[in-house]
Amino acid sequence: MAKTLVRDGPKHGALQRTGRRKPLRLTELPRWHGWRVASEHERIIRWCEDLLLLPRGTGGGEPFKVAKYQRLFLKEYIDSLATFASIPAGNGKTTFMAAVALERLCRGDDYVEVDILATKEDQAQRLIEAVIRFVECSPELHDLIEYWARDSTLEYRPTGSIMRAHPAKLSSVQGLEFSLALVDEIGFVPSELVSALIARLGKGENARIVGFGTPGFGTDNMLESMRGLAHTGELPPGVSFIEYAADGGCDIFDRAQWRKANPALVEGFLREDALALQAGTLLEHEFRAYHLGQPVESSGPWLPFGAWENCVEALPPRDGTQVVLALWGNYARQVAIVGATLDGAVFFGWQAEKPSDDDVESALHAAAEQWEIVELTHKPHIRFNLMAKLADQGLPVVGWPADAKNDAESTAALYQAIAEGELAHDHDQTLTEQVSRLTAKVDRKGNPRLVESEASVSAALAARAAWWRAKALAEESVGELVIY
Repeated sequence: MAKTLVRDGPKHGALQRTGRRKPLRLTELPRWHGWRVASEHERIIRWCEDLLLLPRGTGGGEPFKVAKYQRLFLKEYIDSLATFASIPAGNGKTTFMAAVALERLCRGDDYVEVDILATKEDQAQRLIEAVIRFVECSPELHDLIEYWARDSTLEYRPTGSIMRAHPAKLSSVQGLEFSLALVDEIGFVPSELVSALIARLGKGENARIVGFGTPGFGTDNMLESMRGLAHTGELPPGVSFIEYAADGGCDIFDRAQWRKANPALVEGFLREDALALQAGTLLEHEFRAYHLGQPVESSGPWLPFGAWENCVEALPPRDGTQVVLALWGNYARQVAIVGATLDGAVFFGWQAEKPSDDDVESALHAAAEQWEIVELTHKPHIRFNLMAKLADQGLPVVGWPADAKNDAESTAALYQAIAEGELAHDHDQTLTEQVSRLTAKVDRKGNPRLVESEASVSAALAARAAWWRAKALAEESVGELVIY
């Protein structure tokens, strides 16, 4: 039977009520209350496709069609107590989850409670508004549902079921007895709030939690915790994790990777030309997180492909040249020494696996005999006795400033110098290999911080420290900026 579309357009505002609630008297219950289907996820698909019309966007005014990847999600959702989904922006998350929430509200169970949470209440309200649009466009629903704007509550009158929006605060989840809790943009929601929701799962029969969103710019959230557990095969029973992401380290202009990360491209309701524009205009870490589904700290190379290799080659400094040396590493793994001349040319010095203090001291004395060391900067909190001994011997030992501002400024400046081809270095193979392994963690303000991973990157981090300190000392010596 062909579906009847809304002839007169959506009934905007028809749901809103401000006065006293009136009881709903029905001569018969809505037809879908008695549906018998083979499985719960098939019931959801049938309900959405039979009752809902797309309010706007691609296919606006047409019957809602559950896409293939959304059907796979529904199977996981039904089979799990808690489902977490990581998917790039623009793949219909809000519209689809609004449909799932509305189906749960209207299924026919008495006194269902659907709770929507997000980092801010107005963000959660946007999902409520998507639900309202669905209802306004459905002739069979808009007489059964009312929206009470005063307390942001949708009520399905045949069963007394309600849907509400909440800010992501612990106080907001106290006392909730939800049948379904949806956490929007869970990558930006504190882990303790989701844990509080999980602790309340036993309160309601068949209660479920769904957390969905794009990757955030930190690790202190439930989405990244679940991603880590999923990748190591350690997800708890009853928990599922769904991820759409491009391969780590891929070229951000690789259209095959766009399709891998964005199932809506395959389904035809995400425009490829929009992704092309975004890839060319957004910062790389933003595009990887928002449109390739990659957590920033594991999104592959920190630098644009080939940027380090394309820098100008500079020969190691001649004997007697003024240099800044940087010492980086730790006792357990690797220690490296990298230098920079005061005109900004970086060169590899020395590296060893688990060297003794005597080994490091010998390498530094050899460097002091070859060049004039203007400053020896070192990773904070390493080899205290050796650093004190070297200072007593007359070496200009200075600890690397361990503060977020210095970290972010030096990382951003080094990135710009390399990306624009303004940094010269000796193209040493060891240094090149380590630079290629660098990753950066970016906070919500876009400030980058290089990550000291398990992989050996001591020489790469020493290069950053030596170059940054040489730049600062050169500027001080001439009283004006030096172009690097």
